[in-house]
Amino acid sequence: MDGIARTAVVAVVAAVIAAGGTAWVMGTSHQDHAASATGRGLPEEGAPARVPVGELAGAAEATLPDNVPNPFEGDAGAAEEGHRLYDRMNCAGCHGYKAKGGMGPDLTDNHWRYGGTPVQIYKSIYEGRPKGMPAWGRALPSDSIWQLTSYIESLGGSFPAGSYHAGMQGDLGDQKGGAQGAGKGKTSK
Repeated sequence: MDGIARTAVVAVVAAVIAAGGTAWVMGTSHQDHAASATGRGLPEEGAPARVPVGELAGAAEATLPDNVPNPFEGDAGAAEEGHRLYDRMNCAGCHGYKAKGGMGPDLTDNHWRYGGTPVQIYKSIYEGRPKGMPAWGRALPSDSIWQLTSYIESLGGSFPAGSYHAGMQGDLGDQKGGAQGAGKGKTSK
């Protein structure tokens, strides 16, 4: 083999080895992640720990159970407390005082980049998202994050918990109804 061919073979072998290492790291279980996260002082995440972080709607086939509901579903007091937390944690600094967007996305429409079911909203708050959404999992207990989720759901732009799979496949864009019933798809948050 000449020098160029040998360099190409070495590059391909290195890429395969690196991909195998990445696949091994990515293949570690979410329970391992939850256990190590708890060991670092993070609050226990529970069922939302099974939901992958950072997957764009339509980018991957969802393999999780379709229904991880908000434990405060239907609790008006939880939505009110979520609204107080929204103000107190300065969420309005990015999402606007009426949650219609600003530097951060609109939380009232039917466009979600990371899914608009309760557990996906929870994950966005808990773990944060690229390009500006901070992770609040270290600062807020799980119940407070679910209360924030309740408030966001009350704004009308979210989907029912059972729409997780459709949301991950990007199949909710034409649906309407949000928290009031039928579900709406969000593709830009």
